Amino acid sequence: MSRTSDRFLFYPYFPKHLNVLSVFTQLSSYLHQNNLLDPHQSGFKVAHSTETALLVVTESLHAARANSLSSVLILLDLSAAFDTVNHQILLSTLEGMGVSGSALSLFASYLTGRSYQVTWRGAVSEPHMLTTGVPQGSVLGPLLFSLYTTSLGSVIRSHDFSYHCYADDTRLVLSFPPGDTQVESRIAACLADISKWMTTHQLKLNLDKTELLFLPGKGCPHRDVSNTIDDTVVMPTRTARNLGVTLDDQLSFSANIASVTRSCRFLLYNIRRIRPFLTDETAQVLIQALVISRLDYCTHYLPEPRHRPSDFWSLSRKLQLAWCSIAPSSPTQLAFSVLYTGYL
Repeated sequence: MSRTSDRFLFYPYFPKHLNVLSVFTQLSSYLHQNNLLDPHQSGFKVAHSTETALLVVTESLHAARANSLSSVLILLDLSAAFDTVNHQILLSTLEGMGVSGSALSLFASYLTGRSYQVTWRGAVSEPHMLTTGVPQGSVLGPLLFSLYTTSLGSVIRSHDFSYHCYADDTRLVLSFPPGDTQVESRIAACLADISKWMTTHQLKLNLDKTELLFLPGKGCPHRDVSNTIDDTVVMPTRTARNLGVTLDDQLSFSANIASVTRSCRFLLYNIRRIRPFLTDETAQVLIQALVISRLDYCTHYLPEPRHRPSDFWSLSRKLQLAWCSIAPSSPTQLAFSVLYTGYL
């Protein structure tokens, strides 16, 4: 059979892909066996997700609040993190973890010698060598980035902060009694050392997306914990977005419910306008993909149904109207019934 037929269109690329997958499997096995992965990193791990990362952070905040402690949540974000990884530092990190000899040479070959070109209106630029970054779109890239940032955890722990990461998103938590007068200086010292670590590792904080949320303990007053990172003042906010969920300083999730409700109402409005032109199957796909997926994300963080705002219940009625022509006994309708009673 001709190699150019559809069945063999991607055949020349299979060996290279399988080699990378084999390296990923062996490296992952080695890291797990020797406990070299950061337990506070939820990105790119089996049985870990954005929801588990959110659970760790919110549970620590709830526990502090239950003990009448105030907390500060700092949400750090990096600019083009995967593209700025220094190859030599990464290789040194791998070597420090016991990767040596031909295995280390393999990673050096994998990272270096890559180039890119730009095409614009038929003109092609000269090749430009890439001296930083891990390949994106591969199984190895995310794992290598996680290893690259492993040492950041020791910097954070040295200041007695708890932390949790998902890929390049790092969340710092500091809980303290209301009378603690050293909070601001502890935050400043921790952020200063993080900034130094970032500079050494050629990573850059995205200060436009870095947020600071102060969560007072029960009966505790609000407090100005604004701080400075790289000559930029980061002011405390009343809400902060963490992996798609809006947290507020009372952990009521009312801001998140309002945001999800507003988004779903807009989507349902548009679906209802075109509903007469959709088959039942198409309507089900649209509602599940665009609406229910939003409603179903991180549902275990929500308060009890009786404590949810009235506009949330209004949304449930709009969802039923958009769903109305779907057969009541269909699997999707049954799934919605469960969702409606358990979530809405």
